[in-house]
Amino acid sequence: MTGIGADILGVIAVGIGMAAVLYAGLHAARKAGLKPAPWLMPAGIGAAMVLYSVWNDYAWLPRALDRLPPGTQVLMVGEATQIWAPWTYLVPVGVRFAALDPSAVTEGEDGQRRAQIMLFERRGQTVVVPQEFDCAAGLIRPARGDWAPAPGDDPAFAAVCGGQGG
Repeated sequence: MTGIGADILGVIAVGIGMAAVLYAGLHAARKAGLKPAPWLMPAGIGAAMVLYSVWNDYAWLPRALDRLPPGTQVLMVGEATQIWAPWTYLVPVGVRFAALDPSAVTEGEDGQRRAQIMLFERRGQTVVVPQEFDCAAGLIRPARGDWAPAPGDDPAFAAVCGGQGG
């Protein structure tokens, strides 16, 4: 399972786990003669769920990058702020990225190179976009598109052509 469903199940599991830990701890405290405040259980569960959500938001990008094949180059990372996660206004969270496996780049008889650009999104499906590159002429063509000059700062062109260009 991926996406928002996995996130919700994770938050629920953390809440249930923290409830069990707090129940045992508060029960032990009562047996020891202490009178813990009644708000400790719901506050502890809520805090654990919020902390898990924050950790999960910021840990997604490193976890996703760790699952890529060795040698894969990250071309771009998209960050965002989210209204339901106010901490992202302080430090934006990575929610999408584009990557390229240089070992999968092929070269045709015409000298043009072909690559599969992988587009990953935090709560979405991964999309693979084929692109062609004419390194000598400095051109790039998306799948079923027209040739166009590659922007000077295009990370895919730089990764595939390695500094070549017309």
